[in-house]
This record gives sequence, C-alpha cells and structure tokens, in this order.
Amino acid sequence: MDRLTKCVEFVLSKDGHVVSSKFYAAVIRSKRRFTYKEAFAVIQVPPGNETEQMLHDAHAMAQKIRHHRFKNGSLDLDFPENKIRLDEQGKVLRIERIENDVSHQLIEEYMLLANEAVAGRLMGLNRPSVYRIHESPKEKRLNDYREDVLSHRVPCGNLTHRPEVQKLLSKLGTLPIGPALKIGFLRSLMRARYAVEPLGHYGLAKTKYTHFTSPIRRYADLVVHRSLFDKVELQVSVAKQIADHISTTEKNSSDAERDSKEVKLYAYLKAQLTSKKPQPYAALVTDVRNFGFFVDVPELGLSGVVPLSAIPDDFIFDPATGQLTGRHTRRVIRLGENLVVQIYKLDSFKKQVDFMLVPSRDRPTRQDRPERQERRGPPDREPRQTAAPRKPGHGHKRAQKRRKT
Repeated sequence: MDRLTKCVEFVLSKDGHVVSSKFYAAVIRSKRRFTYKEAFAVIQVPPGNETEQMLHDAHAMAQKIRHHRFKNGSLDLDFPENKIRLDEQGKVLRIERIENDVSHQLIEEYMLLANEAVAGRLMGLNRPSVYRIHESPKEKRLNDYREDVLSHRVPCGNLTHRPEVQKLLSKLGTLPIGPALKIGFLRSLMRARYAVEPLGHYGLAKTKYTHFTSPIRRYADLVVHRSLFDKVELQVSVAKQIADHISTTEKNSSDAERDSKEVKLYAYLKAQLTSKKPQPYAALVTDVRNFGFFVDVPELGLSGVVPLSAIPDDFIFDPATGQLTGRHTRRVIRLGENLVVQIYKLDSFKKQVDFMLVPSRDRPTRQDRPERQERRGPPDREPRQTAAPRKPGHGHKRAQKRRKT
C-alpha cells in the first residue's frame, strides 16, 4: 500500500556525520514490515538476505549517530515504560515492560536527525513556525540536587556544566542508589514545550530542534510541514497561538492518559485487596521520611509510600543520614534500596497508594518476573528527561507518567 509522506533525505559519511540533506514530498511503498521484536531478532544474527542486510546497515549507522549525539552532550535519561493490556471486560490482563533496545534506537536516531535538520532549515529560511524547546534547568534546582547527591556520598561536580551532568549520570548507572537519584535529577528539569522561538533542547543538547516525524500523532508536525512546504507563510502571531495551545493540549492529553491508566491500575490493585491475595512487586526506595519511605514500583509504573504502620518493627528516623533503623531488628532502610512490597491501602479518590513490605518467603523469584515486551508503534524517543514523578510529600500521589519531550 502506498502512503504519502514528507521526507528528509540524508547523505551520511561512513562515520555517521551529515554530508547533505534535502526535503521533499514522497510516497512510501513498503516491501517488508518488521515489528520491533522481529527487527531486534534480525539485528542479533548475521543477515540472511538483502532486506536484512539493509536493516543491519541502518542499525550500524544509527549507533554511530547515537555515539556522536552523546559525545555532543545529549543526556541519557531514558527509563523503561509500562503498557497495560486489558481483557475483553476491560480488566488488567497483564502489564508489559518496554525496554529501549537497539531496534527502538534505530528509529529514534533517524527521527531526531530529521527533527534537527528541519529546524535548521526553517531557521535558515527565516520562516515562522513552532519549535520543540526544552529550557535549561534553574541553577538553584541543580545546586539543590547536587547537595542531595553529595549527602549520599556520591561524587558530584558543578552540574551547570554539561560534562559533569553526563559524568554523574554515567556514575549513577553503576550504583544501587543510582535509579533513585536519577529520578531526583528528572525533578530538577523544566518541562519541554512548543514555542515560536528556537531556544534549543537541553536534554538532547541540540540548538535546533522541532517535531517533524510523527504527523499521525501530533498536530505540531503538521504545522511544521506547512511551514516548510507551503507557499503561504504562517504569521508569527498565529504560530504563537498554536504553540501555546498545543503545549496546553499536550499536557492535558498526558494527564488524561495518566488518569486512565490510574483507573485501571487502582481497580487491579483493589481487586488484590478484596481477594486478600496481594501480589509481590520489586520496588526501589526513592525517599525516606520520618513517617515512612517512598518507593517506585517499576512493574506497575507508579509510586507510593510504605508507612511506618505497615512495618512490623519500631523504626527510628535519623535526619542526619536520611535512614530508618529498626529498634529490634536493626534493619536499615535507605535511599536506593531494593525491596519487595505488596499493596497495603488504596484511596482512588485521593490517588494515594500505600504499600507494605513482603516477608522474604513470599518474594518473587527471577522466573516469576515479566519478560521484556516489544514496543508497538513508532517510539517518541526523545529521552524522557523532562518527565519526572511528582515530588513526594506526605500527601503523596502516584508518580506522573514520564513526560514526552
């Protein structure tokens, strides 16, 4: 089947640098369509035919482009995502964990390359349009975060310097406490939005950036297509109205998506409480307070609190170390610790979830954990660095779905 499209064609050097590019309308006629799972499998073994060889070549070039992107300062803040699968009655059938493997990266790098090239073209033509921008975080927020990192005895330089941010994120990837501190960094970032001024993208380290590649999902892409290809120039005032409007609607749709997932998840967890058969889940401690500690539960894609009332021992909070210590067991609970929890209380109206620790005999084994599932549909793979869970507090809520950049 033929499909109409707007196209950016690149000539790339052998080491992955752009030699030239051109922009035009085109027709796509697919000879072979791969799912991400199928593409991943092909990449892992030697190619068996011409089509598979093309896929291997595209993968090899994408990894070179990816290498240059991170060398230029792009931040690696990607987190796995969860997709809720429902049965015919609308109940949660399973929760799939989606990893950003090389098959997703293959598409991601070419999308980012096209977005950057189109932004540069529009700026060169001096045509009014909408750009995707991600402003630099406030220096105070970065300094506050740095103090938090140092309090956990993790080396940390001046985070207003991008190389120090990259160094820290790389270090966090090797530490048990790393994922929890990485979430903390997300909270210090601004939210990506649309604007008529090409202010660049902090997370991607790009001075020129817009959204061009997914018109099936974003009105912003259609606006950019018109700016690039139509003879009638978009007025600046109209472009500004559009940028403000789609920034607002994006937030609304993200909130609606999060809320719809919450409805299904809360019903799923409530059924566990009603049946008195709660399931165990691996969890990461993301914050410790005098009333309990917060956990992130990746398998459910949400966060909650484990109150002291749900812990069998009498725990004491030490504000100096930020740790809880059991009076009798002397057990220590600290940031970054991996635990196993189960649902304890649920308030759907207030959107509050309380967990409790699971006895060691009930903890899931490795074979009980869900297998990695493939991503369906084109990835929106600008790294999720602008999407952080809400800052935990006593009136805690479920962590926000990571915002799309």
